[in-house]
Amino acid sequence: MSRWRKALESWMARRAPRAPLVTLTQNRIYLLPTPFGLLLLLVALLVWVGALNYAVSLAYVLSFWIVALVLLSVFLAYRQLAGLALRAESVAAVFAGEPADFVVRLVWPGAERGRLHLGWHNGEAAERWQEDGSACLSWPDTARGQLAMPPLRVWSEAPLGLMRAFAPVRLAAAAWVYPRPLQDERPQVQGGGDEDSQWRRLDGDEFAGLIAWQPERGMHRIAWRVFARNQTLAARDFAAYEPVGRQRVLDWFDYPAQMAQEERLSRLCWRLLQAQQDGEAVQLNLPQQQLLLEGDIRPGLLALAGFGVRDAS
Repeated sequence: MSRWRKALESWMARRAPRAPLVTLTQNRIYLLPTPFGLLLLLVALLVWVGALNYAVSLAYVLSFWIVALVLLSVFLAYRQLAGLALRAESVAAVFAGEPADFVVRLVWPGAERGRLHLGWHNGEAAERWQEDGSACLSWPDTARGQLAMPPLRVWSEAPLGLMRAFAPVRLAAAAWVYPRPLQDERPQVQGGGDEDSQWRRLDGDEFAGLIAWQPERGMHRIAWRVFARNQTLAARDFAAYEPVGRQRVLDWFDYPAQMAQEERLSRLCWRLLQAQQDGEAVQLNLPQQQLLLEGDIRPGLLALAGFGVRDAS
């Protein structure tokens, strides 16, 4: 793509309004000749000049035929895009540094599909067509925060390759980009337990006291010294207990003040993922925000992703 065409399409992309659904109508589709189309128009001009000088009627016919072919290609290229509707599907969240996949669903006005290409406005065709007619485009450059869907460019040179019909499109879609997890092996802090906490009994091998003996406990559990002293059958109980209502505490101020913000968020993200893997509840403490997460950690990941950044626009 030539430099002037890139500049023109970038200017058009900035002017295009952002909307969840975009239908390509007459005021959205632009037409420019391709290099081959320009060459053919130049040939038509030279033939016409020669026909004027030498009064060759066949040359007039040839020049007018070439011009008619170019005009026909304008109509045919426009038809490839006219009435096409584009809608962005939901976008899956990713971690910083991973490519974000945007899915665009295309709906043609008739049964016949146009021959077109879809890509980012500053690049080449980047679509991966799916069975349902939608296209998947990957954006490789992701940074923490909310990534607004970059401007699209849909174009077609079919069927003659003489004219390019194109339209800049800006769809209202965004992907959340979580911080890139950075391994952090600091000791885990537990919170939520106090003297009034309830305790949950677990199987264990620590001596927990004496209980009334029952036959199913076996003879080896009988405390014979107790029986010899007061003629009462008692059994030794072995168990372990853990407090109920505790959770892993992830605090913004667990790290030194000189640590960079992005590194701090990345370490908190890694610890949050580890807590989910271990099946523990999490108390996430951020400046001016505190979250209690049990099972679903997505609110915590979103809080880390949106910390200190503006919404996508």
